[in-house]
Amino acid sequence: MNKRSMRILGFNEIRDMLVREAPSRLSKELARNIKPYSDENEIARALNDTEEALTCLEREGAVPLGGSGDIRPLLEKAKREVPLDGAECLVLRENVRRYGEIKDFFETKYGDYVQLSEKAREIGDFTQLERRFSGVFDEENRIRDNASAELLRLRGRIAELERRTKRYINTILANKEYQKYFQDTIVTVRNNRSVIPVKQEYRHAFPGIVHDMSASGATLYIEPMALVDANNDLQAARLSETKEVECIFRRLTALVAENYNDLMTSTAAVAHLEFAFAKARLAIRMKAQRPMLSTKRAVKLYGARHPLIPADAVVANTILLGGEYRILLITGSNTGGKTVAMKTLGLLVLMYQSGLFIPVRDGSELPVFGDIFADIGDEQDIAQNLSTFSGHMKQLIYTIMHSTANDLILADEIGSGTDPAEGCALAIAIMEEICKKGAFAMVTTHYNDLKNYAYNTPGVENGHVEFDTETLRPTYKLRIGSAGSSHAFNISERLGMPAPILEKARNLRSRAQDVDIEAVLTKLNDRERQLDEERTELERLLAEAKSHEEWLRREKEKAAAKRQNIIASSRREAADLKRELRLEAERIIRDLKHLSREATEREKSRAIDRARREIQQISLPDVTGENRIPVNSKTLKPGDTVYINSLGALGKVEEIKGKRLTVSARGMTIRVGLADLSAPYPEEVKKERQAEKRAAAASTFRPVRTGRVATEINIIGKTGNEALPEVSRFLDQALAAGFSPVRIIHGKGSGALRKQVHEYLAAQPFVKAYAPDDAQSGGDGVTVVHF
Repeated sequence: MNKRSMRILGFNEIRDMLVREAPSRLSKELARNIKPYSDENEIARALNDTEEALTCLEREGAVPLGGSGDIRPLLEKAKREVPLDGAECLVLRENVRRYGEIKDFFETKYGDYVQLSEKAREIGDFTQLERRFSGVFDEENRIRDNASAELLRLRGRIAELERRTKRYINTILANKEYQKYFQDTIVTVRNNRSVIPVKQEYRHAFPGIVHDMSASGATLYIEPMALVDANNDLQAARLSETKEVECIFRRLTALVAENYNDLMTSTAAVAHLEFAFAKARLAIRMKAQRPMLSTKRAVKLYGARHPLIPADAVVANTILLGGEYRILLITGSNTGGKTVAMKTLGLLVLMYQSGLFIPVRDGSELPVFGDIFADIGDEQDIAQNLSTFSGHMKQLIYTIMHSTANDLILADEIGSGTDPAEGCALAIAIMEEICKKGAFAMVTTHYNDLKNYAYNTPGVENGHVEFDTETLRPTYKLRIGSAGSSHAFNISERLGMPAPILEKARNLRSRAQDVDIEAVLTKLNDRERQLDEERTELERLLAEAKSHEEWLRREKEKAAAKRQNIIASSRREAADLKRELRLEAERIIRDLKHLSREATEREKSRAIDRARREIQQISLPDVTGENRIPVNSKTLKPGDTVYINSLGALGKVEEIKGKRLTVSARGMTIRVGLADLSAPYPEEVKKERQAEKRAAAASTFRPVRTGRVATEINIIGKTGNEALPEVSRFLDQALAAGFSPVRIIHGKGSGALRKQVHEYLAAQPFVKAYAPDDAQSGGDGVTVVHF
């Protein structure tokens, strides 16, 4: 990509902003070397990195990146077999630990951030190296005593020698004969040797080696002669300790050298990840997003903002190129924003092709350009004897000679700096050549002939930057489809030009041949601005209507949810009522057994069976399921899974008798009407099967089953709050199935669970009797319940 254009368009400033977002030296290097790609695949890969990093920051919040150092010099040092020191080993240890955290993080997030995770997989496994570092350094980065067996021995000897030396010195200090010699009865250290402060006048009375003197000269620091050998031994041990530490570091260095290639690769991978997140943070700072790749080679930038202009001052514009025209000719007042619009396009293209997000709105598209040729600003060069015009011409000639149909050309004030007639003719000829090449171009001018050329030439379109004639200030809004005026008189008036001069200039301008065109342009642009204001107002009203519609939708959802809650509550109440009715009916049957002793056994059996059949046919009120398809009665057969509207649950058809069906659901058999059934959703059937499998695996019910109802339940290990709901369901099922007696296995333990179960059974009207099982079957650990 053209380096001159990158400099002119401000890409270096964007690069500097990216460098500031990068957390480490390596990622800053990558940011400094960022440049636009010309290959679609490279651009897509770079943009994917940015997109995944941005998504990760928004979802995860904290990412284990940053804090790693540049270990490449240390790795090169280790490779040359130059021993690393302690500080360098600690830097390596911290990096290795950080690499492991990064690798683990992306390993668990592979499905969410595929491209970044693939890069993270290049990070090596340094578990052994990290373990070795941890074996040498503790959490406070001090060398452990047991970093090696020799170091442990030496430090033990040093500690013993220090204790021996301290005891000997304390003996000397406590000697009353020597008390008058001492300046202070303290021990100090000079040259790594223990010494005693002795008064100057007693230096000959106290035998020893002088190591230092106080600033006043009144105190000498003397090592007692009797302590010399002990201090020598201590110094020798400390020197041996230092050598052993150096040996430990040499072994660590050798281990690092063995992992040289993996560490280098991992360092590069981490730098790449940090660089991707730097691009993401820059996108957040700019409120930028990813544009789509234009398959039809069209520029569609909606709400494009120049990224180097402060957010509170920048004006967003829509820039369109391609399709019916490839050259956009921009006119309008000076300082009105023509050059900014042109630089915005060029800079956003450079950012996009470098893998950066750009400050635009949704729906924006960009093609891939091979190069950008920018002729913006004053290129006058005194050293080369080039005037402003010559500088522009030199750059335009270079552009024409080297540009292709895949390039973008940006030319500011084309043909200016010379005779207007000649400059205008030259500008038209240059634009025609650009048209022949098929390149994209954005050109600015003040020449009216160029405006007419754009109106009458296919592939060229007029555009202008607005100027508010009331405030005499530019609005910096780009309008495509019509040319604009230069407003030289208005700008001069705002800047303080004397009125007589302006009046004279206006009179002279009124005699020009193209004055009518200027008046038409002014009126046309005013009308366009009025239409834009009306369109903006309509968009505001539409947004308000959509907001109101969204509010109504949410309110409707709330009402529907409230209705569902009421229905669910009613179903629960109906279920409770049904259960109470069944229990009451069983109580009535039990009473009938006692009251009708005079009846024959056959009559009693018939009466009880008839009562039970009537009880079995008790069903919940029919509630039609919302948005559900009724079952097809013609194809329905036993074994089919159906949705029971009144229960809000799935069941399996057992028997069909006309419009009444027997359905098993939730461990019980019920009678329901055909209208109460709907077709289940596939995902409901799938969840039901999964729930059945889980229930079967975790069931507390034990063997001895008759049909689908157990005759015993095991609640050992559960609390009362956990066990009693299960006991209640178990008794309901056994009661409905007509089983008696049944067994509750609660264990002996402290007896607390047995006591709670018995209290619960005593409060149930349908329980006829309960008692511990016999000793051979569990004794006090099992309760037998009779209905």
